[in-house]
Formats: sequence, C-alpha cells, structure tokens
Amino acid sequence: MKLAFISDIHANLPALEAVWNDIQKRKPDDVFCLGDLVNFAGWDNEVIEFIRSKNITTLQGNHDEGIGYGYDTFNYSYKTEAQHQFGIASIKRLRNALSEEEKKFLQTLPFSLKLVFKFPFHHITIALVHGSVFSNNDYIFPNTSDEELLLMLDEIDADILLMGHTHRPFHKAIFCEEENRKQYRHAINVGSVGKPKHGNNKSCYTLLEIDEALSLNEPDSVKVHFNYIEYDTGKVINHIHALNLGDAYDDFLKHGES
Repeated sequence: MKLAFISDIHANLPALEAVWNDIQKRKPDDVFCLGDLVNFAGWDNEVIEFIRSKNITTLQGNHDEGIGYGYDTFNYSYKTEAQHQFGIASIKRLRNALSEEEKKFLQTLPFSLKLVFKFPFHHITIALVHGSVFSNNDYIFPNTSDEELLLMLDEIDADILLMGHTHRPFHKAIFCEEENRKQYRHAINVGSVGKPKHGNNKSCYTLLEIDEALSLNEPDSVKVHFNYIEYDTGKVINHIHALNLGDAYDDFLKHGES
C-alpha cells in the first residue's frame, strides 16, 4: 500500500502543481493533505480550488483556522520583523481575497483523521494531525523525545502518526514493548510543499509504503520516502511583489531555510 502526504502549501500554486505532477507518476493509492492551504504566496483561491477539484482529504492547519474565521492575527512563525510585517499584510489582504464559501470550507476542515487498515493477520492505525494531537499550533521537531512522541501516539491510539506545521521532514521509528507485544511505532513529519524549511528551496512531500504482509514488529514494514521537487520560485517571488507584500521572503524562496 502506498499513500502520499502533502502539507503546508501556503498558497504556493506553482509548488503544488509541481508536487502533484510528481505524485501522479508514483501512482499512490490515495493522497492526503495535513493543512495550511493558505496565507503566503498569494494563490489562496487557486490552491483551495485545486485541493477541492482533486478531492484531496484535508485537515485544518493553524493558518486555515485563522484565515477561515477572519482572525485579525494568530500565531505564525517568522524570523525577522520584515517577515512579521509580511504576515500581518497577508492576513489583512485575505479578509477580502477569499469568498465566504472558501472561508466556510476552511472553517469546516477536520482537526485530525484516523485511518484503520485491516489486513489478513493484523491491522494498522494511522493518525493525521497538523501540529500535534493536542493543538494545530504545536511544533514537533526531530529532537522531540521518544517519550513525548509515544505519549501522542497513545493519546490518539495510533501506530503511525503523521504531522506537518514545522515544515521540516523527519521520521522516527520507535521500538516499544507493551504487554509482551514488541513493535515499532512511527512518528513522521511530511515536510512542506509551499514554504519548505529543510535546508533548500525545493518542495517536499512524503510517500508512505506499508507492506501488508509484515506486522509492525518488523522494522521494514513501514517505508518513508521524502521527495524533494524543484519548481519556479522566481514566479512566486514576482507574484508576491505584484501583490505588494514586499520582499521579506525573496532570499528564503531563492535559497531555502535551514
């Protein structure tokens, strides 16, 4: 079984289109989005329409919540004061740029999703969230302890937990033993399509492959592939400039962020 996961598009349509084209070549059984469709690159309406037209099951990210409900401001990450002001201007622009139908769509996206796959000799439960199982504003980084990750996996009662929000992909396979049952449980951040922070400016999405013939006590039963895709960052920079949002992210889009 092969599943594709995208997240944190942030209105970056050229990146989304490039990622989608690559996903189609790999022929996954299904595609899921972990949220943050809007607020950054300016193609907010187009990204929402793309996601809806492809019938991609999507979660609500913190930006989707903030923009959908028309908040004046909400928590978002930035490194400089110029980026902070960029965020304020983008939020203000989106109050009028989205229709009520699009805002309603963002409002009604689910916080989390669980998928249960029943194979002949075992079953696997996969949970999807944007930030963490507790909040779409929580940042779960690669240095998060195994104990904290297992706590979240227990909280949502899942074998595999997929997250977004940090824009930094990682995979941790955690060996654990409970009631004489030995198995690996997995915590995965799927990376960012439209605003990557993994050290270069390529988009990132994740392919999850599960060998249904193997149980979770086999480390090779779950394979995680991070796919990095080039797209036209110059087009995005020009589009942001045309919207008068400024140049605070020019270097970020050209070179990426570590």
